[in-house]
Amino acid sequence: MSKAVWYFKLFNSIKAVQEVDFAALELESLFGKVHRVRNFVDILDNTIFGAFKSLRVQDLLAHELPYGECHGFVGEQNPREVLVHTLMNRLAYVREIFIASSSPFGIDVGMEGKNRQSFQSGKHHMVRYITNQYFLEKSQYISKLSRDENEIDRNVEILFSFLATKSNRIPASSSLAVGKRLEDYFAIREEPSLYLAHYIHPYKGKFHPKLVRALLNYAIPRSNVLVLDNFAGSGTLLLEACWLGLNSVGTDINPLSALTSVVKCDSLTLNPKKLKNAIEMYIKKLEDSEYMYVDGSDGLEPRAHRRNNIVEELNDLPKAITKTLTPSIIQNIIQARETIRDTAKGQIANFILIGLAGAISDLVRRKEGDFLGVLRGRLMHLYLRVYLFDRLNDVLKISLGKSKTYQMDCREMKRIRTETIDVIINSPPYSTALDYVRNDLPQLTLLRLADLANLESNMIGNPNFKAYPDSILQEMTEDNPTYSLLPNEGKILLEELVEGGRRKEAIRSYRFFVDMQAVIGEMYRVLKPGCKCVMIVGNNHFKVASGNYIEIRNDQVITSLAKSTGFKEDMVIRRDLEKSLTGMIRTESVIILHK
Repeated sequence: MSKAVWYFKLFNSIKAVQEVDFAALELESLFGKVHRVRNFVDILDNTIFGAFKSLRVQDLLAHELPYGECHGFVGEQNPREVLVHTLMNRLAYVREIFIASSSPFGIDVGMEGKNRQSFQSGKHHMVRYITNQYFLEKSQYISKLSRDENEIDRNVEILFSFLATKSNRIPASSSLAVGKRLEDYFAIREEPSLYLAHYIHPYKGKFHPKLVRALLNYAIPRSNVLVLDNFAGSGTLLLEACWLGLNSVGTDINPLSALTSVVKCDSLTLNPKKLKNAIEMYIKKLEDSEYMYVDGSDGLEPRAHRRNNIVEELNDLPKAITKTLTPSIIQNIIQARETIRDTAKGQIANFILIGLAGAISDLVRRKEGDFLGVLRGRLMHLYLRVYLFDRLNDVLKISLGKSKTYQMDCREMKRIRTETIDVIINSPPYSTALDYVRNDLPQLTLLRLADLANLESNMIGNPNFKAYPDSILQEMTEDNPTYSLLPNEGKILLEELVEGGRRKEAIRSYRFFVDMQAVIGEMYRVLKPGCKCVMIVGNNHFKVASGNYIEIRNDQVITSLAKSTGFKEDMVIRRDLEKSLTGMIRTESVIILHK
């Protein structure tokens, strides 16, 4: 059989040329050599795809094209079932795969009319495959518009039939506020990032799921591997690894982050019916509790006297919480927390706990609201996402990877054995930019997840000045072995901050560099020889006394630290961010290393 021609059509949500570069990296790793196609017409004139003009293949190729100078990629290879399945399941930036050959290739991957279409023109054969990434992303609109299981069932069928039968539909105006249908949302040129379990709990400074997926595909094309994210955060990489069929392990010093990561990955395997029953039983138990506050004619009043331990806990809370939430809501949160232990265990208990954490976040943002109504709504919405993935997977047939997250300081990863990890992908905290503890203070405190003082003092890149004693400034001399081991570019940056009147920022950046030196040493220890490590690093920009801004090249310092540890540099992809974050993060670098 002669080689078939493959065309990989990009998503229309491509926002920057670097994303096309990431698409090329993942394709070359998973598929092999490919060439960029500036305009889809080029392949109609120069390849076997031209034989399908009478079947209007040009309509499929022209539908929702990306901006920029690349519509997709073309390559040649014999079709194989394993390869097609791998590409459908794993590709991040490719929306559709077209394979054309002068003879039939009989590959039974996907479901005809849902994520696969077959065509024949004379002796020529072509198959169009739609990648899992498309359905996972677009499912966010199903979550947005579906109120129950029946609506999800109907909308899943619409999603699976859209590209196959309705892609020529003229969508409603994007500004239309009332009367939109699900298909109208599919035409929106954007990249949903909170689809399915990615929505589990609010988190600032998240990975972009599509970028994570592409980097995983580039760094580790094999499937029988173990992936590490030692700055797991909300678990974006770990969740994507599960969908790719890769086993993974994560670490995070923040217990709420570790819990979020665990629940995200565990939710993929929960039985929807059992989960719904457990949630309903839990809410019923809360409704019947004599300690819950209820609506009364004079506002909120208790059904019975509050227990002494609840009163004591209420009195010991930080003012930042008592000023934000009313005493009645706080009491209800405490009671809801205690009731979890009496109602559920294991994965379902964790799921309800993260739902309660999300309800706290909702109440803090709203400033008021019916506690049980907010909690019930949150839990049922999360449940519907579990149900939705279960329905999607009836067609996608994803064989999920397993994941485990430890609450652990990544400067000393005692629970991870030496040279057991096949790839590391992480994003260290954007130094001095995001205060993860203050962002989640109500959840960490009211759910009794952490010793806040201890957590703050050990957080890497913590922007809270109170976590750093001024005495650290005295360490920043060549007489100090720790300081002397830092790369010269790091020392120069620290001196510029001090001379520019940004003394506190110098202290924080110094601690960040020192901590990262320890982290990189641990990463080198656990990674197998010859394997890759990818770090996504943001650079700070600070205004100094002269009125100018200086860029703190965290990427350069971390690369130098990695090289001094033993890593070899493969490449660095630097890109501008769409907007500055707190702490003036204007640029981001993807640092690719190997051991």
